[in-house]
Amino acid sequence: MSQIVRWGVLSTARINDEVIPAIRAVAEAELCAVASRDLDRAQAYAQQREIPAAYGSYEDLLADPGVDAVYISLPNSFHGEWVEAALAAGKHALCEKPLTPTAAEAERLFRLAADRGLVLMEAFMYRHHPKVKVVRSLIEDGRIGEVQVIRSWFHFKTENRDEDIRYETSLAGGALRDVGSYCVSLSTYLMGREPDWVGGHARIASSGVDEAFAGVLGFDPDTVAVFDCGMFSPLDVGVRVLGTDGRLVVRMPWYAHLEPLEVELHTGADVTTVPAPGGNAYALEIANVCAAISGESNPEIPPAETLRNLRVLEMLGVDAQLPVTA
Repeated sequence: MSQIVRWGVLSTARINDEVIPAIRAVAEAELCAVASRDLDRAQAYAQQREIPAAYGSYEDLLADPGVDAVYISLPNSFHGEWVEAALAAGKHALCEKPLTPTAAEAERLFRLAADRGLVLMEAFMYRHHPKVKVVRSLIEDGRIGEVQVIRSWFHFKTENRDEDIRYETSLAGGALRDVGSYCVSLSTYLMGREPDWVGGHARIASSGVDEAFAGVLGFDPDTVAVFDCGMFSPLDVGVRVLGTDGRLVVRMPWYAHLEPLEVELHTGADVTTVPAPGGNAYALEIANVCAAISGESNPEIPPAETLRNLRVLEMLGVDAQLPVTA
């Protein structure tokens, strides 16, 4: 029988407004608490969103025996510290992507989680939606022949660069880690492995972070994945997979639960629309973590996948000469 997983949220980040309804939409999940570094802020936040308990420090929430799992939406540079604290407190953890700035830190955290019998998973909500699985299935079934090129892009516009944490080098910000990570994740997921080589080029903002990034991943002998991403233009997203016999088009890949819930299969002059229905990607993510905690399922995104992607992000950053974040 499934157990009810009692959730706490570390931080009052904007992304929480996507995840909080998702927790409430899952029968096996219960939202119990939120924490901020300021008690007044936490209490106001909890009152507005009808969260039972509010804490003025992350430590206080982690000490609550009524919390089983935490969702961590802090800035990238704080992920490792608070994932480790959560695991030390005996809490399961779902942490926003990227899990940590480096693969070495993430590997240590996964070992700690395994030693304590806890679930730790990186939050890449799009990976839980059937849309991406349809793409991989069409490729595996040979519907487009041999994959030659994977093209992906993710651009959005920040509201205020001077106040946005993604423009802070000290917080491990930048377009590559924020939205380029989706492109890297999908490329390695579809190929099922790390690339053999990478190349990257960044446009650096005055704050020192990459506000735009273009990358290429080489999968010898015949496949390349190319992507571009940025934080200064209106929303523009997409994926195209070109094969020897056709191509796949995904018009809303990252917010996968939004329309169109389909994948286009182009073969010659024919276009076939392959349905890819599914629920809210955030809710599917929460449900997967709850099932993993109950022992009914494995995490959709296993440690090996997270570590693979972090290694690729690091290689791209080195090639583009991005500032190193420990």
